[in-house]
Parts: sequence; C-alpha cells; structure tokens
Amino acid sequence: MVETMKKYLALIMCFIVASCSIVYAGLNKETVERVKQATVFIVMKSYNNSSINNPDGTGLCSGFVINEQRHIVTNYHCIHNAEELKLAFYDKDDWNVYEVVVIGKDPLSDLAVIHIPERKKPLPYLEWSKEEPWDGMDVFAVGHPFGMIWSVTKGIISNQKRYIRSPYIRLLQSDVAINSGNSGGPLVNTAGKVVGVNAMIINPSPTPVKTNIGMALSVRNDDAKEIVDIIKEGKEVVRPMIGVQTADLTPLNRDTIANMPEVKEAGITVPNTFGCFVAPNPNLPEGLEQFDVIVGLDGKAINRQDELTDIIRSKKVGDVVNLLIIRDKLFKNINVTLKKLEVNAKDLYDGSGKINPPKSK
Repeated sequence: MVETMKKYLALIMCFIVASCSIVYAGLNKETVERVKQATVFIVMKSYNNSSINNPDGTGLCSGFVINEQRHIVTNYHCIHNAEELKLAFYDKDDWNVYEVVVIGKDPLSDLAVIHIPERKKPLPYLEWSKEEPWDGMDVFAVGHPFGMIWSVTKGIISNQKRYIRSPYIRLLQSDVAINSGNSGGPLVNTAGKVVGVNAMIINPSPTPVKTNIGMALSVRNDDAKEIVDIIKEGKEVVRPMIGVQTADLTPLNRDTIANMPEVKEAGITVPNTFGCFVAPNPNLPEGLEQFDVIVGLDGKAINRQDELTDIIRSKKVGDVVNLLIIRDKLFKNINVTLKKLEVNAKDLYDGSGKINPPKSK
C-alpha cells in the first residue's frame, strides 16, 4: 500500500512539475509589455514607392530597438525612396516624434537599420533568440496593422525554412496575423526574444491591398542578425555566387524537363536523379554548360538548390569551388571561381514589383 501511494505521489509530482513548466513557457503580461515598449511606430513619406497605396505617399511600418545605442531594425521596403522618416515610441511619458537616420540597408533580405540621434530616456531593446526556430514553436508579433498601433497577434511557426525571393534568404512561415503596417516588426518567442523580422504575407487574392490568410513570412533570426550586424556598421552585405540559374531536378519532374523544347532540341539525356539543372544563360562560368546537372559541391552531395546555396553562402567572393556535374551521362568535375551577387534595389521594389534575377559581376 505504501509503495502504491509513493508511485501515485510521484506521478502527481511529475504532473505538477510539467504543469509548472507549461505555465512558465506561456506568454505573460510583462513580456508582452516589454516587447511593445521596444517596438517603434514608423511613418514614412515617399512619392516614388510602389509598395505604398496612399495617394499622398504616406506609409506606416514597424521596427524594433536592438541595443542601447538606439539602433532599430525594420524592413528595407519601409525606407525605400523615403523622403521623410519619423518614428514614435510606446511610452505615455514620451509623445515626441523623432527624426530618423538610415544607417545601413540590404535590399535582398528586405532589412534596414535606422537610428535616432538622441533620446533622454533609455531605450528598452530586444535581444535576438539564440535558439533555432522550430516548426510548431509558439510566437507572437507586435506591430501596427492598418494603423492599429501596437497590436499583438499570436500563433505558431508553420515552417522554419522557406525561400521566396532568394535562396540566400531563409524565411519563417507562421500563421500569426500579419498585415500592412506590421512590416519590420518583431516576431518573438514566449520569452520575448526575436526569432524573426516580419516582412511579407502570401495572399493569392487579386486585390491591391493584401490581407492576412494565415501565411506570414519573417526573416529568420540567424540570417537577420548576421545581416544586421554588418549593415549597422554601414557596410555592404557581400554574397558569393556561382553565376548560374538552376531548377531542382527530381525523378518526379524529370520527364517534364526532358520534354521542354530547348532540352529536346539540344538532344541531351536528362539523368534520372536529384540535383540542380542548369538553365540556359549566355554568361555561364567557364567550364559549365547549359543543361548540366550539379550533384555535388566540394565533396558534398547536392539534391536541391537550397543545399547548393547553403554551402555557397559560407564562402567568399573569389573562392574556387569544385562542382560535380552530370553531362551526357558522364560525371565531370569543374572548378568555378565565385562571383559577387549584384542586387539592384530598383529591380526588386519599383515598378510592377517583379523580381528580376540578380546579375553577376
């Protein structure tokens, strides 16, 4: 009987400990207030920014303070072609509107660092999470959707690695309600640490003003921190590239690729494998040919484009890499010198918004 009671007590204690852990991991008022205080309200005015729908060229964005030196992270598209930039804080004792100075920017990742020259009161700031985001992680966002200032929305990370604009930029997909005005705001975990920078939403609706349908995208904390650390010093983010455009090749889409008119005309055999299929390009690196299939890089197997980019991004411009390719049913090793990835902000953010492939230099 005594032994049975001990077992029951042990089970009860385990349940209590688990319950306490769950409560501890949940959101609390203090954390939410701290994140709101570090989140800023940004007003920008531009007469040449296609992402702004207002006739007077005024747009609203979010941002968040990252250190005591008054550096603030936001989206690049929030400052693109801005003629005026001002911000305000979530502080009942501070009704000032501050002029903003742009410190650095990186159009490809849609990130920018801005700064206010001075403020009498110390700035509350947010820290980057050191934990790698995971699918199902509880997260919440603070921002100003459609001008509803300092709104808090909550959800989970739906996928911790998405690629939309570029394979160099890893994005978090979440079901957190993000709308126009949330751009540049923080996506944080329940401890109030930044896991992402809110950047865009996916909505197939043909209407010009997109609204949340549960598919929000945020720049991952590890990528964002690395980029922000560079641009807050006023430096350029330099990325290496092979200088090719590729498409993922799999046994499932092999027949589709093999039946493309250009491929049939070339008379090549498309291998039944995984890899990166090299698209036609008049400026291919020496040694590479159109319709080659890249299956390895520096001794590591390559099955998809993101695997190729994950290795390339760790290199430097001017480094020589060894590619294992399949051409005419034969394996070949090709040495390629990495080039600089050139990014034109006007191509990314002006006009129709169509993103043109960056050119190599």
